[in-house]
Amino acid sequence: MGFPDISERRIRGFLAGPAAALAILAGVTACGSGTAGEERGKPVAAHEETESPVHPAKGPLDIAMRKTADDRKGFSLRDATGLNRFVSPAHAKKFKVCFEKEKPNLSAVILFAVRNSETCPREVGAEAKADAKADATPNVVGTQLRKAADQLVLAGYAPRHIHVDISGKAVSKERSWSYEVCGQTPAAGTPYAADLRPRLVISASCHQG
Repeated sequence: MGFPDISERRIRGFLAGPAAALAILAGVTACGSGTAGEERGKPVAAHEETESPVHPAKGPLDIAMRKTADDRKGFSLRDATGLNRFVSPAHAKKFKVCFEKEKPNLSAVILFAVRNSETCPREVGAEAKADAKADATPNVVGTQLRKAADQLVLAGYAPRHIHVDISGKAVSKERSWSYEVCGQTPAAGTPYAADLRPRLVISASCHQG
């Protein structure tokens, strides 16, 4: 597993502009042209190292991220519960740290977190407490793609698992952010599950005949 070299400037960028973290959204394709491309490349393999123990930790996730950057370390964010939700650095202020694990050979730290409203599990990956449950998939039909993607990520879906199809003439990715979502799967209200791969159909106007 590879860890990015996260600088303090990039951390501030994540926290200041949530949409910036969505730039890694999966490729946009035209409807009928085939399946959207899967994520490109493969994770960088980690160097062999002695396994480090997981330590309890606490505090706001955004502060933990900044401290890690100040220590000139990379980091990876993980759901502390067994729900395996994506933890977005763009929404770090909505999360708190429960555990951390050092990766010495990578000069990095894994931060395990839950939402501020939730109770930390007794150990990493343990069954979620009663206050930590899978979100329902939000209803994003009728919203702009940028807002729809942000809502799906906040619900726990990883950006690389969100696929987008365009109904009509293909446009640049920059223009597609302002397009309207005309259809979605899974349907609104479907409980979040880590193996689901949301797909959005977008158009310049869903009401064009």
